[in-house]
Amino acid sequence: MSMDGVDPALVLERAVRAVVNGMGIDAEVRVEQGEEGSLRAVVEGPGAEELVGGDGETIDALQYLAGQVVARAEGGRGRIVNVDAADYRRRREESLTRLAERAAAEALEHGEEIELDPMPPQDRRIVHLALKEREDISTRSEGDEPRRRIIVEPAD
Repeated sequence: MSMDGVDPALVLERAVRAVVNGMGIDAEVRVEQGEEGSLRAVVEGPGAEELVGGDGETIDALQYLAGQVVARAEGGRGRIVNVDAADYRRRREESLTRLAERAAAEALEHGEEIELDPMPPQDRRIVHLALKEREDISTRSEGDEPRRRIIVEPAD
């Protein structure tokens, strides 16, 4: 319960359930408390994959919308809200980590920077973190949203 009597977990659950039901998806919605007050809505069931959409665009849009709904219900508080369906977020993280490693190998092999396709902020964060510990590689983001992309290059 937040200070103004609104239960943000319930607000999130209702918002995600409304979209799931509105799309006619056969799935269950559960909300989990995360670190530092974050919330995570998990959609599971036979139809959950439909919520992901092409390249995760549908689930990313729902996550943004759900975050806005929760923020408005709480009077503008900046709470992190995540939405996952059919284990998409874990699979996406594994895929982006493999992409980061391939880009690093290519950058070292050719001795030049590798420019990745534009991606949303949460995906860029995964790529940066995947290569953060490497001393032979550096990463940076370039460009403006929504075309912002990561450059992977050999370290100086």
